[in-house]
Amino acid sequence: MKRKWFEKFLAAFIAVTCVTGLAACGSAETANSTNMAQSDAVQTEASQTAADTVDSGELNLYGYEDPITLKVGLAFNSDFEWQGDESVDNNTWYNLYKENGINLDIMYNVDGSQQETKRTTAIASGNYPDIMAVSGSDLIKYAQTGVIADITEVYEKYASDQLREYQAWGDGNSLNAAKVDGKLYGIPQVNDYRGDAMMMFIRQDWLDNLNLEIPTTMEELKAVAKAFTEQDPDGNGVDDTYGLALNGKEGFNYWSGIQAFFEGYGAAPGYWNGQFTFIEKDGKVVWGGSLAEEMKAGLADLQEMYANGSLAKNFGTMDYNQITQDVGAGRCGIYFAPRWGAMVPVVDAVKANPEARIVSAKIPDGMGEGSSKPYIPTTPGTYFVISSKCKNPEALIKLCNLSVDKLCYYEDETEYDMYTGKGGVYSGWKACLVQLTSQGEAVENIDEEHEAIKTGNKEGLTQSQLIDVTNMEAYTTAVKDGTLIEKLEAEDPDVLAGIGMWTVSGDDLGGGITMVDLIKDNNYNYSVYNYIPTETMSSKFSTLDKLALETIVKIISGDSVDSYDTFLQSWEALGGTEVTREAQEWYDQNH
Repeated sequence: MKRKWFEKFLAAFIAVTCVTGLAACGSAETANSTNMAQSDAVQTEASQTAADTVDSGELNLYGYEDPITLKVGLAFNSDFEWQGDESVDNNTWYNLYKENGINLDIMYNVDGSQQETKRTTAIASGNYPDIMAVSGSDLIKYAQTGVIADITEVYEKYASDQLREYQAWGDGNSLNAAKVDGKLYGIPQVNDYRGDAMMMFIRQDWLDNLNLEIPTTMEELKAVAKAFTEQDPDGNGVDDTYGLALNGKEGFNYWSGIQAFFEGYGAAPGYWNGQFTFIEKDGKVVWGGSLAEEMKAGLADLQEMYANGSLAKNFGTMDYNQITQDVGAGRCGIYFAPRWGAMVPVVDAVKANPEARIVSAKIPDGMGEGSSKPYIPTTPGTYFVISSKCKNPEALIKLCNLSVDKLCYYEDETEYDMYTGKGGVYSGWKACLVQLTSQGEAVENIDEEHEAIKTGNKEGLTQSQLIDVTNMEAYTTAVKDGTLIEKLEAEDPDVLAGIGMWTVSGDDLGGGITMVDLIKDNNYNYSVYNYIPTETMSSKFSTLDKLALETIVKIISGDSVDSYDTFLQSWEALGGTEVTREAQEWYDQNH
């Protein structure tokens, strides 16, 4: 029997490199379905023809005796590299699918930034892959237009016990968020989103060089960012550094998204799950960006930083790739991300400067002590769905069963390495078409790993914790014996994993340690709308979200701060008032 394992730091990586399998089950059909009735008809036929038993007569929950072919579309961030001898069509996940009678025909392989555009274009053409990772708003839209299939029956028939337990984690209501008119249309990623709360990351070695402290207020952050820009914090005698990076291109993003700065003021203008950020204010439901006083205070501070150069001048076009490159190259000193935010750039940063140390802290207060409140959604942000054209809708459930089986119930360390990943050997979960992992009891996991590092006592650690701690020890040993750069250049898998994990649970100021403090303080702006978006929310979200981002970028770049009041009037007139009313009505009925 496989041992249950629900606590892995890599769960936080789900959003970082989105590998989206877009599948079409060997079908030559290209005409787009136009309604849910057509979807039901295809599914009825599929239920009658699916090869779903093994020789024993039991249901095959993981694959097919008679192989099927899935057309898939892949998307990886530009910094993704296949490990060891693996490739897009020769890796542990690709081979696992093939072993289980699921062959993959790769339609396209694009940069992660092109993923949504590619998917939208494919759907519009009628020749679209079927297994997609979508937002809640898109799930509703695609269900109502017949793009995706009702999976209610195939979930009940094929979901493994492990998949059902995964979906029952937390409040057990995750599947309800994937239902439209009472029918199930997607399999949600389940997470404790407190573990993905945004925080500040900062170069501690730069602070030390300038005799500065980690900022706890926005006034202090502005002063530190200015010093990082003007006082040569790396000591190389070259004017090549700046203070703060913000993701103006991708906007409300997990990687230094603009919304994180405003969370320091208690506002919440956006999030990366494609849904409105409704919070409670004075007993009423409000959009988190409608707090004019808080938003305008943050805008004024960012405008000041932009004017003096401590905010990157090109922030409006900066994205994940540019920011990670700037942090890794030692150009940027402050950015925002969830707890894993230093794992990506730390290797390059240390290669560039062996003294580099990236640490974390809560987002500084902008409106007085305690005003900093990271926004936390309470419904899933990503759902895996399957096309209504697919004649094997149960394929989605079987892929999910495989994912949970290998990522949450792995047999041993070897299987863990193969499917979760091991630097220089296995690419791991990034090659998985349907990424289902769970963060579980994040506080206990981080605390126990940190204590083991401090004391050297590994007794009682789970296997995954033991792997983390052992890798961190490989890193600290390399630091002590002076071989760190050599081993990083050689891509030593244990040291690579160790230096990244050190920034989470090894360092006293690691992202995981800050996450634990945030959870213990419980000072969040929780989402108060905990259901699938209404039809109005789905239809209005894209326009209003884009308008908010464009307005914020323009004001930071020089437009009047008071123009935010005009924006709020437009936001309300274009549907904001209506969606807020619907959120309030739902809240009143359920609380």
